[in-house]
Amino acid sequence: MRPRERFRAKTSLAAILAATVLSTPAPTQAQAQARNGPETGRPTTAPAEPVDAIDLLLERIEELGATVDALRTALADSMLDSADRQRELDELRQFIDDHYEFGRDFAQYQAIKSATRSDAQGRRLEEARQQRAARQTKRTARQHEFLARRAKREAELRRVQGYTRAGFTPLGFDVYMSKAAFNYQTLDGPAARYDWNGLTGHFIRLYPHGPRIDFSSMMVSGSVMSASEQVRDIGIALTFFDEAGTQVGSEIIQVNNARPEVPYPFTTTVAMALDRPFASTTTYVLYADPSDPAAVPGDAGNPQGGAAH
Repeated sequence: MRPRERFRAKTSLAAILAATVLSTPAPTQAQAQARNGPETGRPTTAPAEPVDAIDLLLERIEELGATVDALRTALADSMLDSADRQRELDELRQFIDDHYEFGRDFAQYQAIKSATRSDAQGRRLEEARQQRAARQTKRTARQHEFLARRAKREAELRRVQGYTRAGFTPLGFDVYMSKAAFNYQTLDGPAARYDWNGLTGHFIRLYPHGPRIDFSSMMVSGSVMSASEQVRDIGIALTFFDEAGTQVGSEIIQVNNARPEVPYPFTTTVAMALDRPFASTTTYVLYADPSDPAAVPGDAGNPQGGAAH
């Protein structure tokens, strides 16, 4: 017991003792004579040493606490014994209910029940083993699937890197296009003026003759390639824009029966609605449909260009 708790207990017990003393009646004369002697009024025996009643009460409380703990332990043991007896009673009742099926021998009944429990445990173990095997199979399948996807991604990455090193850019739908070249046509300049110089005796050209660029017509050249394993008909669109984002020209490149990983070159002329060079261009896939090479054998791998309307 801690000092503070012990002090509180002493204080409470002191209050109880004080109340008890005050409520006790005074001793009679006979009791005083019996205590002190008949003649002198002095005690006949030596006075006893004072005893701390609070310490005695605390010791008693500790003893009672130990007794309570022992009783609780005994109660728990009794409850366990009662549970065992109840289980045995339940087995006997079950035996009585099943004696027509298992016979009247209780030992045989217990053996059969034990065998049944063993079979049930064996079935549970077998089910657990099968579940573990199924989980292991699923994990193995997921691992193989993950490795296959990673190998496919790595192969696709290596293939795209190879196309990029070759100068092709992916457009989507496994269609790639090479770097394209653009060229404007040039026209001759105005006629030059010639005057006679009498000092030299020759004609003199007054201003030079120079070409001018025709921005209304532009030639585009490049290559288209299909990376799919199928033979397909491919159509891509080339669009051109000015500084304000306005479309000023377009062209559609069509390749029929394009074989896998075969670059098909094209060169076409685009009519431009602009008097200066275009500012930006965009290329995208219009279609990439599987084709039947036997349907149009003459058009296999023949790029065609036409203005978009």
